[in-house]
Amino acid sequence: MRRTVASWLLWSLTALLMPFPALVSARAAGDQPVCVVKIHEDITYNTLYLLRRAVREAVEKNAAAIVLDMRTNGGRVDATEDIIRVLEHAPMKTYTFVDDKAYSAGAYIAAATDKIFMVPGSVIGAATPVMLAPGAGVESLPKSYEEKLSSALRARMRATAEEKGHNPDVFEAMVDADRGLTVGGHEITPKGKLLTLTNEEAAKAYGKPPEPLLSAGTVKSIDELLGDVDLKGAPTFEVAPYGFEQLARWLTAISPLLILIGMVAIYAEFKIGGIGLPLLIAVIAFGLYFLGFVVAGLAGWEDVALFTFGLALLAVEIFLLPGHLLPGLVGTGCILVALVLAMTERWPGGPVLPTLPQLQLPLLRLGMALVGAVIAGILLGRYLPKSALFRKMELAAATSAAEGYVASRGEAKTLLGTTGVAETNLRPSGKGRFGEQLVDVVTEGDLIERGAPITITNVEGSRVVVVRAAHR
Repeated sequence: MRRTVASWLLWSLTALLMPFPALVSARAAGDQPVCVVKIHEDITYNTLYLLRRAVREAVEKNAAAIVLDMRTNGGRVDATEDIIRVLEHAPMKTYTFVDDKAYSAGAYIAAATDKIFMVPGSVIGAATPVMLAPGAGVESLPKSYEEKLSSALRARMRATAEEKGHNPDVFEAMVDADRGLTVGGHEITPKGKLLTLTNEEAAKAYGKPPEPLLSAGTVKSIDELLGDVDLKGAPTFEVAPYGFEQLARWLTAISPLLILIGMVAIYAEFKIGGIGLPLLIAVIAFGLYFLGFVVAGLAGWEDVALFTFGLALLAVEIFLLPGHLLPGLVGTGCILVALVLAMTERWPGGPVLPTLPQLQLPLLRLGMALVGAVIAGILLGRYLPKSALFRKMELAAATSAAEGYVASRGEAKTLLGTTGVAETNLRPSGKGRFGEQLVDVVTEGDLIERGAPITITNVEGSRVVVVRAAHR
């Protein structure tokens, strides 16, 4: 029986985590669209988020290819390296359409695509690293740091270009001015000058047999590009920015804090019972958490569904089957898995389950949040019940839990030591019936199900404390 239950749970979790593209992979090849991603801006983390979502959506729609509509002066090296990694893992063909210019980071990204096409009059190259100083614009890097960074970039560019079938010497000459470039006895650019190519220079063929230096061809439009790669007439769709990618970057940065707030709010809701305000705070915190990672292109709706499923199982444990551990344990597991997966870099079309290196940073962030939540829970458990605010909220929650006559403070005082029954589930507050009197009560944190015998052990103002009574 245990093996059957475990197998069912494993199958359910796998189904929830299974990428949606598996459901659409059976579409006819002739119906395959092409995803167009417009990059007409400096390369930032916003570009990374956009491309992540584009690859995910391209997989979901069974796209035949992704075309980067490129017009950029360059941008952040760190974001560019992440973008290259996304392109390397894309399960479909990728093409760059250089519309006007692809400088610096734009050239790096182009190297990570299968083919590069350029419009008439466009240029690509000049990929040396520079420093952007706030308020001062572009500045040169210190010589020692520039050499170190250029060396790392050359190695990265060479590996990326070789993997995609481009001439790695071309991209190295874009990074290192001391290198120069000579192909087949023809000097393309002298030493001491960074390589920048026009569309005609990039498409010129050298060697035996002759091969284009960099560009696969000069085209006037994306439709013409598609014709050159045997995708003529394919429908296209564009993945546009949501408009608040900067907010997503901020939300992902504070993700451990959002987890902490959400968990502490849920604990406070259970501690007070039924007031609703902490639960609303938890919903907002976790909503912002998943919003940030969905916009960042890391989380999918399957992660949100898994988290919701976990919350539903917790609700079953608390409201319908109190005392049964299985729904609560499975629900908690689903919630933790969903939180981790939302932070994890997963490649669309890749393995369902991430590897340990992919999980290291998400697990570290989750661990930080859990430690903070435990500490905050201990402090709340110690000091919150003694606060006047807690007593007011507790009384309001208990009053809304059931209807009927409720004993006054003085009447409750006379019932000290009396045994009755829980009229509602005590989570930990609710109502207890003692003879004909209905009393707002609270436990010291224990969950007591409806109908269980309870005894009043203490009355402090409006706070009537009960414990589970022994069955007679």
